[in-house]
Amino acid sequence: MDPDTGNAKHNEINNASIQCFILNITKHNGIWQGDNPFTESLPLLVTQLAAILILTRSLYHLLRPFRQPRIISDILGGILLGPSALGTTIYFADLFPTINVITVETLAYMALVFHMFLVGLEIDLNVIGRISIKAISFTMTGLLFPFTVGIGFFYLLHAYWEHDQSQGYEVTIQGSFLWAAALAVTSFPVASGILSDLKLLNSDIGRLAMPIALVSDMGSWVLIVIVIPFCSNPTNAPYIITTTIAYVLACVYAIRPFLAWIIRRTSKGKDQNYSKFYLCSVLVGVVLSAFVTDVTGTHSIVGAFVFGLILPTELALVLIERFEYFVSGLLMPVFFAVSGVRVDIFKIAEWWLVLLIVVWLCTVKIISFLPISLVSDIEPKDSFALGLLMNTKGVWAILIIHTGLDRGVLQDDDYAVMMITILLMTSIVAPIIAGIYKRTNLSTRYERRTIQHANTETELRILVCIHSFCSVPGILKLLDVSQATQYGHITVFTLHLVELTGCASAILIVHDSQNRRFDDPVFDPDYGDSSETEKIVNAFREYENKNRNITIQSLTAVSPFVAMHGDICSLAEDKHATFLILPFHKRATKEGNLPEINASLRDINKNVLLNAPCSVGIYIDRGLQETAGAKSSNKIHHIAMVFLGGPDDCEALAYAWRMARNPGVRLTVIRLLEMDTMDFPNGKASMLSSSSYLDRQREIDDEYIYEFRLRTVGEELIHYEEKILLNGEELAVTLKEIENKFELFIVGRREGLESPLTTMLFTRVDCPELGVIGDLLANSNSATGSVLVVQQFIDSSQGLEDLVAAPRSSMHGTVREVGSGRLSTVSSIGLGMCTRQTYGRLLDS
Repeated sequence: MDPDTGNAKHNEINNASIQCFILNITKHNGIWQGDNPFTESLPLLVTQLAAILILTRSLYHLLRPFRQPRIISDILGGILLGPSALGTTIYFADLFPTINVITVETLAYMALVFHMFLVGLEIDLNVIGRISIKAISFTMTGLLFPFTVGIGFFYLLHAYWEHDQSQGYEVTIQGSFLWAAALAVTSFPVASGILSDLKLLNSDIGRLAMPIALVSDMGSWVLIVIVIPFCSNPTNAPYIITTTIAYVLACVYAIRPFLAWIIRRTSKGKDQNYSKFYLCSVLVGVVLSAFVTDVTGTHSIVGAFVFGLILPTELALVLIERFEYFVSGLLMPVFFAVSGVRVDIFKIAEWWLVLLIVVWLCTVKIISFLPISLVSDIEPKDSFALGLLMNTKGVWAILIIHTGLDRGVLQDDDYAVMMITILLMTSIVAPIIAGIYKRTNLSTRYERRTIQHANTETELRILVCIHSFCSVPGILKLLDVSQATQYGHITVFTLHLVELTGCASAILIVHDSQNRRFDDPVFDPDYGDSSETEKIVNAFREYENKNRNITIQSLTAVSPFVAMHGDICSLAEDKHATFLILPFHKRATKEGNLPEINASLRDINKNVLLNAPCSVGIYIDRGLQETAGAKSSNKIHHIAMVFLGGPDDCEALAYAWRMARNPGVRLTVIRLLEMDTMDFPNGKASMLSSSSYLDRQREIDDEYIYEFRLRTVGEELIHYEEKILLNGEELAVTLKEIENKFELFIVGRREGLESPLTTMLFTRVDCPELGVIGDLLANSNSATGSVLVVQQFIDSSQGLEDLVAAPRSSMHGTVREVGSGRLSTVSSIGLGMCTRQTYGRLLDS
């Protein structure tokens, strides 16, 4: 620049560098002054972000029915925005100009830094130290064999492609290592996401795959620390690796205790709301740590990951909650899109080679895990699924080939082939595994049972779910009154449900009742609040020791709320449970109110009701204490069973009948009948509430009630009464009158059934999962009795004759001939794919 004229001297550039950049970030004139906003940096960047998010989100929802993980839609969106598809049009070329690439890539790599920070937050150092030698050995087998094959495959492909030999042998060997590393690693977050979507986190394959994927993920860090320095500067690589290791050790053994000490001194407890100072300080720490490892010559993501790894758990959970969606939902799609934009599929001349790579490398990965079935109790099917799952790729694989392309050790066609290979290898995993385990579940049906159809002399198997220790006293009281000391054994499986946060591995822990150890093959039990788990286990162990006729096995399931119902149903199936007890999502207070604990618990209960393989009971605990009229010396519990009719009410009566065999229980069965002249409001009735169906259902109810009264004649502690009601208002009044006369009410849910007595009360129901009667009793602020709402499981493999006849033939140990007139009408009708809604339709046919 001429100091006198202010003009540029274009011909006088000596020993200087030229830098090109967009002059303005944004302008204030706007489109009304004729300016094009897309020529400015900030408006263009915002538009690019919007285009990326809209396209990737749309692809995600389109591919969701095919069980594709989020990374597939993100990479595919980037490919579509690049030169392979939309990037060839004039409009998209203007939207993603070359001059703005540096801005988008800077944002993408900043997203990667914060993503790795969150990954570090989600990993517990204690868990890593407890991974078994078996899991590590399996991982090494699944890494080294594919890694070796990948190197050889790289040389074969380059020999076939006849690349320019001017790049030299050294570059080729580095490229082969990066190529093989990208194909050998497994993405822990993607693998856990696939298993979570398929409800397999707590299955055998899930418990085995998660630690192996975690070890593979940690092995990727070793590759980053070692391979990148040798690719960048082989001469100084030992110094780079040494300083990086020293920094990591300093963070773990010096900075981590120091941060924990500061937080302990300044925090106000586990559930405190951390101030903005904490959050801002953490963000500054992320940037500084990333800067340190970048300066040492490794990669900035190493520092970000290590800083997330050393933060205390309480603060880590808060940070994950605050930033996870912003980083994963908004920023990371930019990184994947930038990775996809660099792919030009037109540079792939021979697509059969891509398919060959996918098939060959997937096969190699599967073969590397098949020997596991020979040295352990794992089935070959699970070994095959495990090997297939280990083909999932994620951020690590993409970052490795990014590094190779940026360092010049991989070519553009190498990059394109690798990205397409990663896309295909990851996309085929979920559909195949879903098909394998779906067919397995269909072919190995477990004999589902109900209390009504089980013999009282046989063992009753109950699965009890517990969210916190507050539920334990009520559950123990319920089990206490359920015991018939001389009529059959009870086996109880207690399942402590712990929410899984972040991407950590979901596990199922089996607690040893004698040695107080945990029978998990991979992890020790320090997940969630171990002190609460210990109190729960000890309470049930003590109860078992005091009662001879009950056996209790305690388990802990750690999984996300969205998948927890699948874990509950799977465990009920595995344990051949007859009855499954769920705690209500509201907890009673001393004042009688029922405040909601967690809305997610209600969703769990609803999903279990839809998918349970056995009968289910939702327990609203208000404390099972002796009533005012009971003599404390006799310890009599007053229990009421409200019977209106239907399969659920029959199941509820069966459970109450079993309780009545306990000498400490006084049972009152109250049957509510409507007037014969009653009709549905406005003359409307569903198929399940039609007159013919109600008549047939009443015949079934009458037989079961008759059998109950016949078998309990002379029982002083069993009382039966009937009440004839005119309408729903009288039903509500009747329930109000008795709500404080009993400690426990047992009612049926009556799902899919309507009655003139209940139809007009549907508008008052707050919790449909409890049914009308259960909801009225549970949500009454003046009620003092606990409530157990029962839903009977209807086995799709049973015929209707089995459903009707079983209570008489197997429930009570004697054979009673059932009226042939009713059974002859429907005995030839099998329920097949019967649901709770079609049950009544079959009766009505």
